[in-house]
Amino acid sequence: MFDRDKWQEIFGTIRQNKLRTGLTAAGVFWGIFMLIFMMGMGDGLEKGILNEFGGRSTNSLYIWPQETSISYKGMPVGRWESFNVDDINALKEHAPYLDILAPRHVTRNVVASYKTQSNNFDVRGEWEGIFKVESLEPTQGRVLNYKDEKEARKVAVIGRTVQEEVFGNENPIGKYLIVKGIPFQVIGIVKFEGESRRLQEAEETVFIPLSTSLRLFGNGKDISWFVCTITGDTQISAIEDNVIQFLKARHRISPDDQQAIGCFNLEKEYRKITGLFSGVRWFLWIVGIGTLMAGVVSVSNVMLITVKDRTREIGVRKAIGATPWSIISLILLESVFITTLSGYIGLLLGTGIISFMNYSISAMDMSGQMFMNPEVNLGVSIGSLVVLIFSGLLAGLLPSLHAARINPVEALRSD
Repeated sequence: MFDRDKWQEIFGTIRQNKLRTGLTAAGVFWGIFMLIFMMGMGDGLEKGILNEFGGRSTNSLYIWPQETSISYKGMPVGRWESFNVDDINALKEHAPYLDILAPRHVTRNVVASYKTQSNNFDVRGEWEGIFKVESLEPTQGRVLNYKDEKEARKVAVIGRTVQEEVFGNENPIGKYLIVKGIPFQVIGIVKFEGESRRLQEAEETVFIPLSTSLRLFGNGKDISWFVCTITGDTQISAIEDNVIQFLKARHRISPDDQQAIGCFNLEKEYRKITGLFSGVRWFLWIVGIGTLMAGVVSVSNVMLITVKDRTREIGVRKAIGATPWSIISLILLESVFITTLSGYIGLLLGTGIISFMNYSISAMDMSGQMFMNPEVNLGVSIGSLVVLIFSGLLAGLLPSLHAARINPVEALRSD
């Protein structure tokens, strides 16, 4: 219930001690401001780092061949075994729990042309699954499918950069792109969702069916590498060793050879990053709340001084029948008001600065790999307000209890 007399008394006390109250409130303001600002900056950094995953399936495993480092079954050290389509088909039968298997054959720096325009691009022989794994969505037309692969069609899906540099403003769908003197009908254009420079290489690539790539630009069989994902909620790490050991057995590679097969477990990397930022968030909360507590201590000290200055007044109140709770509630209300108001201003300023940074980054197209679109989410704001109210109660608790214990007779005798 709103008690007008109490609020008049609180504002009167604040007006009489403007400087002291202002300096005290500054500590709370700075604590909550730094908490919000650091959480917002941490959010921007986390988004920038996670954006490097670029929408790819994070539960995926990339595997490629390397040189052997251990002789095995009469085979020498330094042997380089190539993976092939037969390995992929055998792996399908060995591990039916795998969801997507996507082998790739890469031909680097190939001349692609249309009419008088040409440039050099990578040509990738792919299965259709890679478009799901790497989150490549067609902006026009379609992506490669099973029939393209089975019939070894001379069709191509191109990235936006290929479209712009070779076709210009002309619609490339249905037209023929000449790759190493061979015409490929363009059936789709893809764009990459995200800002990752490494993965945006897809927009500078010509995608053709794997079978076509192997026949025209390879030896008909060997692939560069492949990626696999797993069905359900199972983590790819659970079957990583099984897949690698299966490949080692097929290619007579020692089970103990750690160098012969290279792999990149995206799920492990993703968990490392998310775990790191989870720790960072906790650290920022601890630092921010620690800074805020320093301000709360100063509020508590000021409230103790206020109680001491008003000892005679409190004694008079108790002498004429004021209850201990009325005294306690007055001190607590003043403490909560000071901490909440100063903290709320800090919350608004911190949120405002983060929002301005977000707007500036978006408006000036400054999104980069390491930092982008900082925000303060609703949970942080609500949590901060809860901390503020609790801090105000905590700051006023000791002074209010001290005020409630004041003896009216002794209080009236004090100067």
